[in-house]
Amino acid sequence: MARFLIKHAVGGRTFVDTDTDPRIQFEVKAQDNGRKLITVYLPVGMEMEIAELLKWRQELNVFIFDELENGLQQKTWFYSGDGDLHYNETDRVLSIGSSGDIRYLPSNFLE
Repeated sequence: MARFLIKHAVGGRTFVDTDTDPRIQFEVKAQDNGRKLITVYLPVGMEMEIAELLKWRQELNVFIFDELENGLQQKTWFYSGDGDLHYNETDRVLSIGSSGDIRYLPSNFLE
C-alpha cells in the first residue's frame, strides 16, 4: 500500500504518517471541478496531532508515496494551502480539498 503523509510545510513536523501508524486509511477522489478530495480515516488516539494539524491548516504538505513496478518511488504532492480542510471529530474523518498536485520521481533529483 502507498504511504500517506501530512507535514507542516514550514517546520517539517509530521502530523499523519501511515508508516508510523498503519491503521490510518486514505482515499483520493477527483471532483467535477478539477479538484481532488483526500479523505483520511484516523484511528482513536490522534487527537493531539489533529488539533495541531488544524492550527496549521494553511501550511500543510500532503504527500502520497507509491512504489512503481520498476522499483522506483513516485511522490505526489497535493497543494492544500487554501485551507480547504475539515475534520469530523465524531467519525475521525479528515477531508482535504486539493486544487492541484504534482507527481515526480525523487530519484530524478538526486546528484
